[in-house]
Formats: sequence, C-alpha cells, structure tokens
Amino acid sequence: MSGPARPFPPGDSGGRPALTFRLGALQVAAPILGGLLAGTALANVLLVVTAGEYMTSGELRSCLSAVVIASLVVPALPSRYGVELTHNWLVVLGNRRREIAWRDIIGLEIRKTAGIRAVIVVVADGRRILLRAPMSLLDRRFDHKAQILTDWWVAGRGGPYGG
Repeated sequence: MSGPARPFPPGDSGGRPALTFRLGALQVAAPILGGLLAGTALANVLLVVTAGEYMTSGELRSCLSAVVIASLVVPALPSRYGVELTHNWLVVLGNRRREIAWRDIIGLEIRKTAGIRAVIVVVADGRRILLRAPMSLLDRRFDHKAQILTDWWVAGRGGPYGG
C-alpha cells in the first residue's frame, strides 16, 4: 500500500501534532480482560491442586464481577499510549512524553509477538523503542498506519536517502 505523496499537511510548522495514533478502547481492554479471566482460571486450578477444592460460587462470582466491572470501566478510560507525528518529531506518548527527531531514527521494524504486530523504532544511539500504537490487535488498518508512519519517517529525514 502506498502512502500519501506528501505526508506533511500544508502549512504545518512542525510544532503541533498533525497526526496521532492511539490505542482503541478494545485494544486496551482485551489484554486486561484476558488477564483477569486467565488469573481467575489459574486461581481456581491452584486452589484445586493445593487444597483439593474448587472456588465457592461466592468466590467465583467475586472474580467474575471484577471482570465485568473492568470490561465496563477500562474501555471508558482515555488511552494515554500512542504516537504523535509532527514535521520534526515522532512523539511517543505513554507514562512520559518522549520526542525523537526524525533524523535520529535509523529504522522502523515490524515485530510480531504472540500474533500481534507492532512497530519498533530504531534510534541512532542503538535504542529500540516499541511503540504501543499502532498495533495490529483488533486493528484492521494497522498496515496502513505503519505505512503512514514509514512515509513520515522518510519525509522527516529529508527524503528516501536521508538527505
């Protein structure tokens, strides 16, 4: 899939984000809900192995209630993970804000872990930074977003040869 011929919007001064990729509500909730369900199952198995008995219906109801509450609350929370594309910077959003100049990025890689693809940014100083967004989990447009990110990187470096 080819990206836009001119990835920077006209008149972009480079200071404000022109494009932002964030995780969707289901992309945030799915791993958490899966973990809670797996934790409930594991707790039940450990209880059987160590004590020889299953969870009581009250204990199981408490665990499943936590899963239901989390399934309602987590998707409503705003996603703080993502990336912003500006004329001069790739801004990584997460626990903290990290700005990486396009010229300092020497490569972008797509990594697949447990069937989920994500973008890794390779920086000139040797760091490899995993971007939390975009990611392929529940996102059919991942390939398109990865191509846009690549186009911005090429344009931000000054062309296909880093000019």
